Amino acid sequence: MNTRYTTQFKIIKHSLGIKHCISIRFANRKSDRHTRYRDTACTALARSLLRRVLTYIDRNEGQLCPGGNFFLGITRAPKKEIYDTYAKDEKVFSNQAACRQFLNDLPPYPRQANKRFVLFTPLDRENQRPEVVTLLATPAQTGRILGLSVFKKMSYPTLIPALSTCASIYTPLTTKNIHINFIDYYDRYYQGKQNGKLLWKDSQMIVAMPYAIFQKIVEYIPRSAHGNFKPKLKPQKVDPLH
Repeated sequence: MNTRYTTQFKIIKHSLGIKHCISIRFANRKSDRHTRYRDTACTALARSLLRRVLTYIDRNEGQLCPGGNFFLGITRAPKKEIYDTYAKDEKVFSNQAACRQFLNDLPPYPRQANKRFVLFTPLDRENQRPEVVTLLATPAQTGRILGLSVFKKMSYPTLIPALSTCASIYTPLTTKNIHINFIDYYDRYYQGKQNGKLLWKDSQMIVAMPYAIFQKIVEYIPRSAHGNFKPKLKPQKVDPLH
């Protein structure tokens, strides 16, 4: 492990209360530390985030979810098949036009991620530079992360309604910005239901970003009100709230 990433994880954990933080890398080789499981892309994410497991997806062989294979650029799918899935079968969209607009707005799978392996590693167990850092955060924690991200320069996160969970794996590389992912309804309530319990809490969302932005956020924590800086402020006196 690299002490830099361990230190960054400790700062995020102690300052923002974020306990689930992983590195994502794209490579043509994997280390022996990473173990493959019978997973979909979203359960691979959950396994690393929630269980602190080093795991991977082999894009040459794919993973169990056809949607994940589509979003990760592993296989292509006819548009009619996509429309039928989203509009007719799952009722995510009421018609093809809405689905077509969604597909047009999708961030494309980036060229730099067109490698064989997608590697998931808890940040404090990483020994190489992450490409994407992914956090599991509450709305309050997400607000602090976004506040920290604009400490020196204004920017806006990427948020696409109804976007799949697995798109969070690569979207920060495409947009070069923070991506907010609310975890797809199927992944949260169906695929995420294991042994009668849900993997993802309703209070959790995924916040993913390029490593360069994550570095800056950690750097700004001591200096920003969204981090550890305590401005001399007092709340206004109001009537009691009942």
